[in-house]
Amino acid sequence: MGKVEDMSEHILRCLLRDFQERDLGADALDEDYVGVPLKDLKQKCLQHDNTSTSVDFDLALKELKKGKLVDTGPMEVYDNPPNSTFVVVGLFSKKEYVYLTAKGYKAAR
Repeated sequence: MGKVEDMSEHILRCLLRDFQERDLGADALDEDYVGVPLKDLKQKCLQHDNTSTSVDFDLALKELKKGKLVDTGPMEVYDNPPNSTFVVVGLFSKKEYVYLTAKGYKAAR
């Protein structure tokens, strides 16, 4: 296994541990609960394996999001500039925290 795959597994384990320690239920997975602060998770994961880099963490998180195993939040409405002729309607993640999805919970178990 490579560094990114190892980091992905470690991220899932950390999120599962947090989920279980907080004694959250299945409903939290459906309601996009407030997860672990991203900066704390990153620091913890990089300390766990001092041979991994910030890039390894970022790529692992990107792959986990792509696979819908984790997500980030909170979501915020895009703020269009005043008097803009082009209007964007949508949401984006502020990427302040990371949380497990139901699929991610199953994978971590």
